[in-house]
Amino acid sequence: MSSDGEPRHVLICDDHEVLRHGLRAVFRQAPDLTVVAEAADADEALSLAARLRPDVTLVGLGTQGATVQRLVRTLTGMGLPVVLLSGTDDADDLVEALSAGARGCVHTTVSPTRLVEGVRAVARGETVLDACVAGELLHRLDGVRQAGEGSDRSCSGQLTARQLRVADLVAEGLSNAEIAARLRVSRATVKGHITVALRRLGLRDRTQLAIHVHRTGRPTDRGEGRSPGG
Repeated sequence: MSSDGEPRHVLICDDHEVLRHGLRAVFRQAPDLTVVAEAADADEALSLAARLRPDVTLVGLGTQGATVQRLVRTLTGMGLPVVLLSGTDDADDLVEALSAGARGCVHTTVSPTRLVEGVRAVARGETVLDACVAGELLHRLDGVRQAGEGSDRSCSGQLTARQLRVADLVAEGLSNAEIAARLRVSRATVKGHITVALRRLGLRDRTQLAIHVHRTGRPTDRGEGRSPGG
């Protein structure tokens, strides 16, 4: 309950109608939480949030990452706490949404009790990170850390030997999972290397990275070995 004894107001935003209805059913079992509205997209959520000023907005990551980031950033800028509901094993969108200001994240496999507790905690001003989600984020951050090793020794626009190797394999058409298996590292580490490579080279996506490799010459042609541990 809020300080005046009234239930905390919750706004649900997700593009899956069945999920929204399921979430509403969960909150019906919590007398101190009331779902005041549902939104199927970011624009609708922003309109409802501005009018209703919910205590917590529960945002699903089913929509495009950029849309979620914009929504989270706008809501938090309005002083409205956001809890993310993630149903993906890819932590990239989570990192971006949390960086945009979200106060917590729970996985879709979480129990109804845990979900309710998480929303209550955020309504109290706390931060919530489900254990399942935390594990994915740690893997993602570990990948970024490993990809960034040696960055101080690299000039702007240049890549480390491992980043060159990953770029080479991207140009060969391998998926992140295939690259991870080839180099005997985690997929998160591969993603981290690609992220750093794109930033340093000023490229937008892996397609541009592959084109860049083919235009400038394969990294292995510049002396990079093919040892799995390289």
